[in-house]
Amino acid sequence: MLAAEAEEAEADAEAEAEAELARAEAEAADLPSELHEAAEAGDAGRVQVLLEGGADPALRHVRYGFRVPYDVAKTREVRNAFRKARAELPERWDWAAAHVPQGLTEQEEADREERERAKAREKKKKAEKARKERRKQEEAERAAAAALLVEATAGADLAALSASIEKAQGVGCDGAELERARERLAALQFEATDPAAIARREREKRAAAAEARLNRLTGGAP
Repeated sequence: MLAAEAEEAEADAEAEAEAELARAEAEAADLPSELHEAAEAGDAGRVQVLLEGGADPALRHVRYGFRVPYDVAKTREVRNAFRKARAELPERWDWAAAHVPQGLTEQEEADREERERAKAREKKKKAEKARKERRKQEEAERAAAAALLVEATAGADLAALSASIEKAQGVGCDGAELERARERLAALQFEATDPAAIARREREKRAAAAEARLNRLTGGAP
């Protein structure tokens, strides 16, 4: 009999504890959540209005893992809204419990924004300088490649002309100069393989050699 009564009392106690927990969870779920919602949504203006209207920034909510509103903020604008509220209402709430860092006055925010703008201007200035230097270097490379291309086009060295064309293409040289160089390259390649052209060059070489010998002989006569 006593054992049964003890078991029944224990069961009643467990049921009461579960009921109490359910009531506590229901009450926690019913707590105001507007500030959490605005912070999570990134609505800095709504956060400011709620704080000015008396919303407690130290309130933890079960639907947000028992975190305070500041901890669910996802943007700097929202976090700054909390900091500005702390600067304007330093004694109104337990800001340490709300996890809101040092207050941010309008002047401090303006100064910070000006520093960021100055930093952005300096970064843009450096980037523009780097672009100008890069363009200057590219122009110098194109000029050098173009000069080499003209020189190679005027010669008869197949390898040198081919290399100069490749270099000129890589640095974006003038299309007209490249076209003349390609035509010259095609002509040299044809001459290097055409039997008639090969025979003509051989005749010219023999004639030049004979003329050189004649000049030596003539030059050596008394």
